[in-house]
Amino acid sequence: MNSKTKKEKRLYPRRPIRTQVVFENEDSEGVLYFFSTDISAGGLFLESDIPVKLGTQVFLRFSLTPKARPIQATGEVVRVMRDQNEAGQGKVGIGIRFVYIHPLDRELIQDFINQAGS
Repeated sequence: MNSKTKKEKRLYPRRPIRTQVVFENEDSEGVLYFFSTDISAGGLFLESDIPVKLGTQVFLRFSLTPKARPIQATGEVVRVMRDQNEAGQGKVGIGIRFVYIHPLDRELIQDFINQAGS
């Protein structure tokens, strides 16, 4: 495959962010806590020790900075990557696409991403 046929699939620019994300999936009776690795106006990527199925609907709550108010969103698991060591253990990466996020919260995320470039 040459470089002309290999296209970037991302619709939104991303910014690295390490923040705790409160995660509740549609099948869970409780909440889980993950850490994000990056964010865009369209979703975020999480580190996990627990695999999550593609297509799972999730409820998320996180803050962009320690003093910022929490952002709430619903999302869908659209990507799962496994990073295993020689013992077969390791982290799981979970790509979440926002299904619903308040427009003002999406704007806050976009402003946060734009600040990285300035």
